[in-house]
Amino acid sequence: MKAVEVDCVEHVYPDGTRALCGARLEVEEGESVAILGPNGSGKTTLILHINGTLLPHEGEVRIFGKSVSRRNLDWVRRTVGVVFQNSDDQLFMPTVFEDVAFGPLNIMPREEALREAESAMEELGITELRDRIPHFLSGGQKRLVAIAGVIAMKPRILVLDEPTIGLDFESRERIIWVLSQLKECHGLTLIFSTFDVEIVPLLADKVVVLKNGRVAYQGDVRGALTNVKLLREARLDQPPYVKLAEELGLNEKPLTLKEASALFSRIIKSNV
Repeated sequence: MKAVEVDCVEHVYPDGTRALCGARLEVEEGESVAILGPNGSGKTTLILHINGTLLPHEGEVRIFGKSVSRRNLDWVRRTVGVVFQNSDDQLFMPTVFEDVAFGPLNIMPREEALREAESAMEELGITELRDRIPHFLSGGQKRLVAIAGVIAMKPRILVLDEPTIGLDFESRERIIWVLSQLKECHGLTLIFSTFDVEIVPLLADKVVVLKNGRVAYQGDVRGALTNVKLLREARLDQPPYVKLAEELGLNEKPLTLKEASALFSRIIKSNV
């Protein structure tokens, strides 16, 4: 079943900027999709259409077959949870627990909402932050709290705008692990925008590349990340292991450390 369908969507901002120009996108239920593209390509605008924060001037967005409109925005926003690039945009309550529980309390009976908030915090390993003031948390902790607040509302689709931007190595690795676990354990449909090409093969089943508000590529991860021309147009660097393989003149292009390790082990053994 298709979780998301973006059908010829056009969006023009009040200042006349055309952010989406006939954008098309299909995401199957349970699929994980990475959205790549340079600044100004329409990534964030596309994400905001998926949960109805923005509505198209032309075209249609469908969530599980239902057209997104002003009439069903409550249902859309319960179904599609969004984690913004700047976590401070989502954290505004006096304590972490109150922040995580805020969304559920608006759509569930109180007991259920508090239970879901507790469960989300436990699942993301942030129970010890319960009584902390969100403003004073680290960037990685804020990102986890923002994700917990969305997960507590039990969405079927999780959308994230640049989930690892500005994080140190440890926080980045933890976010990658958390998203992998959420997808595996809950069967979530996952959509995320990123400039961090290294996380794409770790999380995504499919890649979408935006250019000037249009989908320039929609297909498999390997096809995208080994296409030098496509990456240059998206102002993205190649993944480091792909670049290393090209420097060494190898035909096989590993996308991850695991693939690179296996490749070089085979090369070493074959030359012994």
